[in-house]
Amino acid sequence: MARKTNKTALAVVMQSAQGTFDTPSSTDDILAISNLQFNIQGVTATNNEYTGSIHKNGDDLAGKVITGSFNVYMRPPGGADVPAADAYIPGRFLKAAKFSEVRTTAAIPVAAEALGVGSDETNAVLGTTASTSDDVYKGMALLLSDIAATAYDKITAIRGYTGSSKTAELCEELAAAPAANYQIPKQLSYQRDVSETDAPFLSMSLWIDGLRYDLVDTSISGLRFNVPVSTRDSASQPMFEVSFTATIDDYADQATPSIPALGAVPLFKDGKFFVSKYPVGGSSVTVDFGLRSAYPPNPNYTDGSGPGELVESRTTVSMDRQAYLKAQFDTLALAEAQAQHPVFAQWGYASGAMVQLVIPDARFNYQSPQLGQDYVTEQGDMWVDVFSRNVNVNFPYFA
Repeated sequence: MARKTNKTALAVVMQSAQGTFDTPSSTDDILAISNLQFNIQGVTATNNEYTGSIHKNGDDLAGKVITGSFNVYMRPPGGADVPAADAYIPGRFLKAAKFSEVRTTAAIPVAAEALGVGSDETNAVLGTTASTSDDVYKGMALLLSDIAATAYDKITAIRGYTGSSKTAELCEELAAAPAANYQIPKQLSYQRDVSETDAPFLSMSLWIDGLRYDLVDTSISGLRFNVPVSTRDSASQPMFEVSFTATIDDYADQATPSIPALGAVPLFKDGKFFVSKYPVGGSSVTVDFGLRSAYPPNPNYTDGSGPGELVESRTTVSMDRQAYLKAQFDTLALAEAQAQHPVFAQWGYASGAMVQLVIPDARFNYQSPQLGQDYVTEQGDMWVDVFSRNVNVNFPYFA
């Protein structure tokens, strides 16, 4: 019988050491993916020998290059509490792309505390027990008890934190200054790491209807967050778009394991989307990390090269956004000034089922008006410079 595309599955673990395949569990380490592309490409050397005729001999086969890509929906971990370390399987791809997994397993403070004096619409002065260390809460979710009636709308995000005054700058402008209680809720966070430490490798098992490929020294060669807005006319799930390079450690005929139903994916609607603290409309936002991998020449390896390693990342935020009047949102002036501005998206309703995308600082490129649809829109990029925690993904847990 013909092999079926839908009988595809992927299992992944963090690899303990370069060159060592760590076998993922077909039950505990498996996840659902979509739009898989898997390529085995030959590396050849041209044979230039004369043959005494017009005909040439075929190339010499030197080795193979394994590349691929797939999508993973931005499905939060769920559950009643922050999951154990390394338990959120999509987070393994983020860690392999230079994100740090940060588990805030107890709210800060454990009991909600009164705000300090001096809060305004874009800053929350935290209470007496808050840290005095600068930027310790940067990029994290924050709960302000009096900014909304519903629990999920009480969640916002921290752009930066000044320890001496215990002031948390927000990624949005509130309707009124907060004046009640605050709490940094429990959360699972992935914070971009800009240190010089090399990214870890992954070991993956990939099943394509009855054939399993074991991939060692898997390196993330591309990562993109694609967050489309779901409307009354069309809907689509937010997703991580992942590209990889790897080496085949083994392959064998084996039945594809089943993947349990994981529940609905929260859609980007009825949430928050702020750029430079201004609430903007639009149809999509994407974050492309511009990853580039290279392969060090090494004759000790079968293919003459060591595993692919990340050598460069250049992060860009793109969006298709409604166009506004100069008096409302002057993107031309924002581009001219080249100052830093936060980008903040939040969606989902329940504890453990909410997603935050927090980019504390980004600079505007020029934005171009787009006509031809029912509404005038703007398209253009924002650049993310090399700051600690320059991109953050949070999954808050709150009461």
